[in-house]
Amino acid sequence: MTLEIKTLGRQELKNSETALAEMVMRKFAVMKTERAKWEPMWDKAAEMCSVDSGLFSTDERGRVKQALFDSTGRNALSCFSASLKSVIVPTTTRWHRLKATNPKLDKSAEVKKYLERVTEVLFRSRYAANSNFASESDILFNQLGIYGHAVWMVEDDIGKGIVYRAIPVKEAYIKKNDRGQLEAVFREYELSAYEAVQKFGDEVSFDIKKAAENTPDRQFKFLHAVIERDDYIAGKKDFRGMKYLSVHLDLGSKKVIRQGGYRSLPYMAPRFLGIAGSSYGDSPALQALYDMLTANEMGKTILRTGQLQANPPILTNMGLIDAAKLGSAGAVIRGGLDNQGKPAAVSMQYGNNLAITIEMQKEVRAAIERAFLVPLFQSLTQSKQMTATEVEKREMEKSMLLAPMCERIAAEWLSGNIERELDILAGYGLLDDVPDELMYDGASAIEFESPAVHMQKSGAIMGLYKTIEAAVSMAQTNPGVLDIFDTESALRTIADYYGVSSDVVRTAEDVERLKQRATMENAQAMMGVTNNPLMAAMRGLGK
Repeated sequence: MTLEIKTLGRQELKNSETALAEMVMRKFAVMKTERAKWEPMWDKAAEMCSVDSGLFSTDERGRVKQALFDSTGRNALSCFSASLKSVIVPTTTRWHRLKATNPKLDKSAEVKKYLERVTEVLFRSRYAANSNFASESDILFNQLGIYGHAVWMVEDDIGKGIVYRAIPVKEAYIKKNDRGQLEAVFREYELSAYEAVQKFGDEVSFDIKKAAENTPDRQFKFLHAVIERDDYIAGKKDFRGMKYLSVHLDLGSKKVIRQGGYRSLPYMAPRFLGIAGSSYGDSPALQALYDMLTANEMGKTILRTGQLQANPPILTNMGLIDAAKLGSAGAVIRGGLDNQGKPAAVSMQYGNNLAITIEMQKEVRAAIERAFLVPLFQSLTQSKQMTATEVEKREMEKSMLLAPMCERIAAEWLSGNIERELDILAGYGLLDDVPDELMYDGASAIEFESPAVHMQKSGAIMGLYKTIEAAVSMAQTNPGVLDIFDTESALRTIADYYGVSSDVVRTAEDVERLKQRATMENAQAMMGVTNNPLMAAMRGLGK
């Protein structure tokens, strides 16, 4: 997909860059066309949910004209984003670990300690002070709730560490292949003339250089294209070993100003719900779009009706002298009574039933909240009096409902995110000293441990607890029933579920050595030969 440029002359190099720019622009045009059909719906969904979408506009006189009368969508989005983050990437717990793909290596203390150390390095880098992972992930979940997809970038800020960024949806164009894997990301962004010169140096156009001197704040458009290559050679140290092509274009001059590559894809594009045949996804806001528009119109109607009922128009006859004083507190209105003492002005009566309108609005608001999964996330807090069994059932139901979107987000976002992190950290030399067993007899795999995953696995652990409780109860009449349990394996299973560090859990070999030593010490006590040199030598072998 790229061109060999090392041995080209100046004119040939210029021609190759021109061909590359033309190829990128053709792909960009196709991706813009594909995304265009979604943009009107995204704009309207964002208007109902987002604070930065132009919720207020001005009329021809410059006066603010309110467009939003119901905040249900925005409130539901806040609950959705916070709740989904808490079950996928909670900041208070570790939500993944690394395990060996070869089950035989699970018993290797050296392999387990190495993978635990790598996991520790990942979390330290991810939640470092300047990484922005926690704050940018909030934006990502908001984008998933509104648009159904989000674009995430993991950058290697050399000398500072890994930096994370949620790319604004309006900047990003994505393309997935027929296997649902991300193969191309095009990002259209703006830089000031000064920023462009700082970033790209002399490669920028003459217009940008001139603007940097005279009007440094003037904005220019650029395009960053990252495309999966089909001609890379794995293992090569130069650009031919880069799996992904990276091209920066000046959109004004259509000129390539930087070309490079990535070993691992720096962008991820998770989706809330996939749509067949599309690189983009469905979202709670799109599902509830018409309900949000309806609720907004209802809010406008209720506001107007309430105003009319609280301060209705006044009906008067032509002879009322002080009609202008109507509505003023304490005013003396001449001609306010006719010759028979009846009021000369009355409030206009409306037959609108405000209570029914409000009840209908509640039903529409409930539908919006269901689309954003608000009742599901609140299920454990709405009923305070629940037994342990009821809590367990609620957790299982929640895990079943959340599983599809959590698994999709983990596969399309977190897996690529962790692979990118490992690639960068390996380049820093922080993942060296790989155990020989892991190097030659297996590889590492990502195992997610978020609350959502724990909810799915909790059934097996709860079943283990209940079975042990039943066995202990039966053992009062038949002690032999406890023999069916391998209690050490059961305890290791529970420790593994809760992510207990291998530093505090002895290996099977260590436990066996302790048993042997205890057996020898018991034998010594029974034989009364504690000081025997032969027994002392045997104790040394058992340690």
